Amino acid sequence: MTISNWILPVFAILIVVLGWGVTANFNRKHAISIRRTDHRIDTLKNFISFYIKAQNAKSLDGFNGIQVEFYLYGYDDEIELVQEIARLVTTKGGVSQGLELLPQLNVLCRNNLRKELELPLVKN
Repeated sequence: MTISNWILPVFAILIVVLGWGVTANFNRKHAISIRRTDHRIDTLKNFISFYIKAQNAKSLDGFNGIQVEFYLYGYDDEIELVQEIARLVTTKGGVSQGLELLPQLNVLCRNNLRKELELPLVKN
């Protein structure tokens, strides 16, 4: 057999291997994206439960757990707002000021999640 007889099979094998590698990479990124979204949705569900309890009780009990979840799965703007709430509560004892920022965090989380899920934003 000559070299010209080997070129086509070798080229076909290279294309198959390259395609397999690219497909495996896309599948890995997709699986990571799904897991990230699942963790994020769990975090936001926990925040909504906390938000409702905090508004009813006028207390930030349990905020530390929510704070940790946002540090793990939140976006930069959400983390900044969570840090601002924590700073208000710890340095000034401003639980009422922290409670006033919770609706802002709620809207921010909702809008970020809707962008992530490619849903239209809600006006209010």
